[in-house]
Amino acid sequence: MFSNLDKVAELLNEVAEQTILPRFQNLSEGDVSYKKGGETVTIADTEAEELIEKRLVNLFPGSQVIGEEKVARSPDLLQKLDERELTWVIDPIDGTNNFARGRDIFKTMLALLYQGETVAGWIFNPVHKDMLEARSGEGAFLNGKGLNISGAIKALDQSVGTLHGSEDQDPVIRKSLDKNRSKLNTVNTLRCAGADYERLATAKTQFALFTRLMPWDHLPGELIHREAGGYGACLDRTAYNYGAYNKQGLLLAPNEALWDEIHQRLFEF
Repeated sequence: MFSNLDKVAELLNEVAEQTILPRFQNLSEGDVSYKKGGETVTIADTEAEELIEKRLVNLFPGSQVIGEEKVARSPDLLQKLDERELTWVIDPIDGTNNFARGRDIFKTMLALLYQGETVAGWIFNPVHKDMLEARSGEGAFLNGKGLNISGAIKALDQSVGTLHGSEDQDPVIRKSLDKNRSKLNTVNTLRCAGADYERLATAKTQFALFTRLMPWDHLPGELIHREAGGYGACLDRTAYNYGAYNKQGLLLAPNEALWDEIHQRLFEF
């Protein structure tokens, strides 16, 4: 069933060459618009997602595809996932605001679900050609080199991380973050979930909290982080999965002990 997975990385690179890179730092006024809620979308987002979907369905006939831009047009698709089917979840350009401003901090993100579980994930940098990928139970890799963050575990006071807020986050969570963020050593987010997952998986940062949990933003990164030896869970201590987009937050750390300590500093007082 998964015999063609080795072709996915090449597919993502080819789509980027055809639809993303020709538009990078080359967008005209009519190439940028805004979705409901004010999120930026470009012609490269829509063209890349459509081509990735077409190529994936050709490679894996009968699979279903959930894409960020497709869901923006038809929100009910998010709830219509058939967990019995092989499912692709696409974010064609994660970090669209950066892309639209000509900054090279953006990624193409892709996850594969089987029977509702994330079995593979890819985070690709179209400009620099860096590829993060993981398959369930097989480890995580950056450009083919294995990743293991377990040897880089530090005490929490020696760790740095990111706290990602969102406009629609739970007001109780927002209040806790405003009150307690000074208890942790934080750095600015990169305004691109895929780039921040890369920092986690390569031990450049040690923790992250996300409060907007759409599946295309987190399924690939959560798997890669986990396969690199990290630990993650929603704030209610349940595992993150496709259906967790209504949860209050996702917290990631090098191990469960540090996760508990971060959770306590931020929310248990």
